[in-house]
Amino acid sequence: MSVYAVILAGGKGERFWPKSKRKRPKQLIRLISDKTMIEETFSRISRFVPKERVIIVATTDIKDSIQNMFSWATDDNLLLEPFPKNTAPAIGYVATKLTVRDKDAIMLVLPSDHYIPEVDKFLNTVDLAIAIAKKGYLVTFGIVPARPETGYGYIEVGELIDKSVYRVKNFKEKPNQKEAQRFLREKRFLWNSGMFVWQVDRILEEIKIHMPELYDKLVRFKETIGTEKENESLLNLYEEAPKTSIDYGVMERAKNVAVVKASFKWDDVGSWLALERVIKKDNAGNIGIGEYIALDTKDSIIVSDNGIIATLGVKDAVIIKDENIVLVCDKRRTQDIRKLVQMLREKKKNKYL
Repeated sequence: MSVYAVILAGGKGERFWPKSKRKRPKQLIRLISDKTMIEETFSRISRFVPKERVIIVATTDIKDSIQNMFSWATDDNLLLEPFPKNTAPAIGYVATKLTVRDKDAIMLVLPSDHYIPEVDKFLNTVDLAIAIAKKGYLVTFGIVPARPETGYGYIEVGELIDKSVYRVKNFKEKPNQKEAQRFLREKRFLWNSGMFVWQVDRILEEIKIHMPELYDKLVRFKETIGTEKENESLLNLYEEAPKTSIDYGVMERAKNVAVVKASFKWDDVGSWLALERVIKKDNAGNIGIGEYIALDTKDSIIVSDNGIIATLGVKDAVIIKDENIVLVCDKRRTQDIRKLVQMLREKKKNKYL
């Protein structure tokens, strides 16, 4: 059974506006190193899976950027979605393509924008997850919580299957603060990382059971793969498919689901505040990227793509300069940056998106 690494790169990353835009979303920007987030993801997995078996799923908006970044990203390795529709259609699309290419394939599904600095520990966990997937389980990766996080979903572990591997008892939606504190105390809840491993025929079998309408559309699409009707059929698939995550559509309903308790450091880098967890602060608690000067400035995030940002008497702020856009935001409101993006869209200020 050959392992294929599937990198999901269809997200918009709106909480990282103005750095993240439609044609240059979060996965294509440099946030935590001199590599883009998707380059970091590929670099991690390239030690485990040859590039011939790495598949990137992206939208047509970033096709050229992906191919400029990865010369090996041909039609076999770069699968383009007509438009994003969450992870269930994307995973169904890849799984269906893979059944034609390699019916015994194992899919390792990875978001393109995670921070995982401990590569050896990560690959050891992947190796364990694959061994469990070969036994017929749908496998997800659970992260040991480091704080009472309300922005992540959680996994409640059940009985022990193998070393660091448990049956999933329940999936929990993003909790409130009180629930998150309880999850942290009880030590039987893990963060849901959004990374998965399964045999390709197993995930399609579960889609057939729990999302039969999507499965029927995938069957019709499969009949056109390799023909001149494939692109039209793919468009029809996405127009009719539900906008649903694989977690909700399948994982929360399937029975044979396992979670590997991961030992590696992990962050989903979901908003500007994540930089405080992955980049060293200065003596005043500030994170700075690019050129800036800060006087009487504390606990702020300052990012400049060119020119200089000067701050005076500022505390708990996020200040981002990208080309001709400047964002100034209270740190407590970073989750609401999407509302600014929506406001720009409504005002038809699309040149800033």
